Amino acid sequence: MKKHVLLLLCFFTFFLSCKDKVNDEKIVDIQKKDTLNIDVAEIKNLIKLQKNANYIDYRPDNPYLPTEKDLLFLIPFVERELKRQGFKTISNTQFDKKINSLIKDTKIKIKNHDSFTTIFTNDFDKKDQSLDEYEFEFDTDNQFAIKKYNFLIPILFLQDIIKIKKDNSYSVTIPHYVVARNKYLFNNSKGDLDWLLVNDQDFLKNLVIYLGYDREPRINKMVLEEYYKTFSGFRPIENEKIGTFLFTKDWENNFQVRKGLVEYIKNNTTVNDNRFIYALDDYTFHLYDKDLDGIYGTNNPLKMFNPVEKAHIVSIIASIEVPAIAKYKPQNPQLWNYAGSALYNILVEHPEIEDIIVKHNYFGIKNMKQVLEDTIDEIDVDKIKRGEDF
Repeated sequence: MKKHVLLLLCFFTFFLSCKDKVNDEKIVDIQKKDTLNIDVAEIKNLIKLQKNANYIDYRPDNPYLPTEKDLLFLIPFVERELKRQGFKTISNTQFDKKINSLIKDTKIKIKNHDSFTTIFTNDFDKKDQSLDEYEFEFDTDNQFAIKKYNFLIPILFLQDIIKIKKDNSYSVTIPHYVVARNKYLFNNSKGDLDWLLVNDQDFLKNLVIYLGYDREPRINKMVLEEYYKTFSGFRPIENEKIGTFLFTKDWENNFQVRKGLVEYIKNNTTVNDNRFIYALDDYTFHLYDKDLDGIYGTNNPLKMFNPVEKAHIVSIIASIEVPAIAKYKPQNPQLWNYAGSALYNILVEHPEIEDIIVKHNYFGIKNMKQVLEDTIDEIDVDKIKRGEDF
């Protein structure tokens, strides 16, 4: 009997030891999967170097100039933390499509690398060759589209995302805005858009102004409202600069229209709110009659657009303004105190625009044929009243 008990105890002990061994192997396996294969010594060295890099108001005498290496060291940390916080990696094809949709209509520069694409999210002069030198600087707003892992990040200080302990173990955290940006842009997370609209407005504004991202009405509203107030804080002419957001040129000097912003203004011009269309009304005159380099700089519409592009801009604005005047002026004549629409006044001064609009099939604008005909009829009626010849 004692012999049987002893055998049972030995078997039970053997079973527990085997089970513990299996559990230990599982724990080790989990740790292997959860541990990044990093060179801690190199990370420590980079952190030390980065402390001497230029950043905002900090300008050391012999600054450390970051390189591609500084970015590449970030990637595994960001990739793991994004997944941990619910980011779903999209396919290479989907990622390429989304990134291309961000940069295809933009006038900023991009630079392709094997592992990533740099998006220089600033409106630099196209001939500026110094961009490459400062590609990885910490105080730029450059964004990096990381290939294969398929997310977007700025350059980050390593010391802000990895904390290395004395025993060389480490913990990783990334700023929440990195998570929110990627989950919104690539996972269509509306909750993260809510967070960005409150906590990361500068990034959203850059998406619209520099990257032409105009597909989200709530971002369009934020940008237009804020910049209208900013411009109105100067002399009245400043609010007309809103036109520079709607009509621009890309990196290759191709004419671009921010259709989402145009649609927002169309849908939000009301009987009691004509701010944006009124500003665009004034903007149309700068296409032809005023040299305002002091206001517009390199975005001066007089010099920036050719005659066809100018006629296209006038048509877009007229397609919103002319119907709005007809609809809202009787209801609120004090606000809609127009002597005539921009199209009316410009056609009087530049009648050649009519032929351009017709020749280009009204630029594909649905109501433009009727808008043009009604405006010409209005001009002709006023000439008769004044006793002028046609």
